[in-house]
Amino acid sequence: MMSMTSVTITVPAHLVPGGLPNPNVKAFGFNGFERSFVNSDQDDITTFAFFSPAASCTESQFNKELEKYFWHFAKGTPFNMTKMFDDQTVKHRRCKYLNEQLIQESIV
Repeated sequence: MMSMTSVTITVPAHLVPGGLPNPNVKAFGFNGFERSFVNSDQDDITTFAFFSPAASCTESQFNKELEKYFWHFAKGTPFNMTKMFDDQTVKHRRCKYLNEQLIQESIV
């Protein structure tokens, strides 16, 4: 069974609500977290990086916590997510939380 080693989420900066609390990193299954602002030519983005997974970290657990965390955002806020696994597998997803569910589409 593959274990996640890190997850990076990027959200257009103008869609990140002011006063957004940091996530409960342990509930996501990680020990490390960093939020940063990236100024680019195309669009300013906010990046949420989760790293140093706990031994109990699972993709399912992460997705459940992510759904809870995105309640802080406007419904339908788009974001991209990259999940890295210990076997070098990388999953790139285009996501949004809409109609009370996390919708993920694979990015090739």
